[in-house]
Amino acid sequence: MRWWVARDGRRVEVAVQRIGERFEVTLDGETRTVELVPLGDGLAALLCQDGRTYAVVGQDLGARRWRVSFGPADFEVTLRDPLEREIQGGDRRTAGQQEVRAPIPGRVVSTAVSPGDEVAAGTTLLVLEAMKMENQIVAETEGHVRDVLVTPGMTVEGGQLLVVLS
Repeated sequence: MRWWVARDGRRVEVAVQRIGERFEVTLDGETRTVELVPLGDGLAALLCQDGRTYAVVGQDLGARRWRVSFGPADFEVTLRDPLEREIQGGDRRTAGQQEVRAPIPGRVVSTAVSPGDEVAAGTTLLVLEAMKMENQIVAETEGHVRDVLVTPGMTVEGGQLLVVLS
């Protein structure tokens, strides 16, 4: 199967082919063979051919959108059909409010922004500890911090609203 993924304001070409229990994944022309081992609801281990293993946590946000925590990285992806790329054309910014939600249950370790701050895509908004790992929650696009709805030490549920950008 072939798609393009909208991630961090850019498009990434993705092709996935199942080969037995493994997957051959091609991202922007670079191919890797991996095995995905489900561990529970929204949690899996990604085993790479070179021996590296990553924890992968996914949360379905609906409409072919997912929040994914992959090792120390945390991001939101939107899965697109290859034909949509041709129809959509150039980059377009999403107007309006952006809601940043917890990808998984955890504890807020720290917040890095305050209401009124301007942020660029990739700016750390807060750090969330889950399963003994610290995950940086970052802005997907540039924006203005409208609300920070959590404080350090708070426990949050998966999907809980953390920060609102406009």
